[in-house]
Amino acid sequence: MNTNKTMSNAWSKLLLSSFFGLTLCLTGLFPGLAQIAISQTTLITNDPNSRINLRSGPSISSASLGYGLPGDQVTLLDFHKGTDDGPRVPWIKVKFIKSGAIGWIRGDFIKTDITILTANDPNSRINLRKGPSISTDQVGYGLVGDRVKVLECQTGPDQDRTPWIKVQFLQSQAIGWIRGDFVIVPLTYC
Repeated sequence: MNTNKTMSNAWSKLLLSSFFGLTLCLTGLFPGLAQIAISQTTLITNDPNSRINLRSGPSISSASLGYGLPGDQVTLLDFHKGTDDGPRVPWIKVKFIKSGAIGWIRGDFIKTDITILTANDPNSRINLRKGPSISTDQVGYGLVGDRVKVLECQTGPDQDRTPWIKVQFLQSQAIGWIRGDFVIVPLTYC
């Protein structure tokens, strides 16, 4: 048995476990440390004197953590399908650039073209099509929760005049059209 190699492996394991322990400790103390930034943008409202509530969770019934003002710079951290404000209004987890405060803000107060895919069935595959119609070829699919950038909004030629959203997936960079009822469209965009 090679004692030096055994000691080296033991030290490596100890250092690695210390690193992960420190990382877990730091992310527990500073919850924003573990978040991966999606994009940076600003808060917006029609009234420049408004206070925009920052909540502990993605709901108006969640505790208020404070507020932001129109023009405040924020980093987008996560998205959640709205429940109490209607399914078309997403909630977005943000981190304020100046203060470092982290919480949830209704999506209609954030200027962004990034959002998520949604469906009633969380296991759904959402068709990605060549054009804004179910009669165009399928070029792939997305899953509930996939993050996408909204490129264009259009009313489809189908009989029910369904809105269609041209999207680009953030991870794969795939581009195509998805029926509007599967995209939580940022109200500030379309």
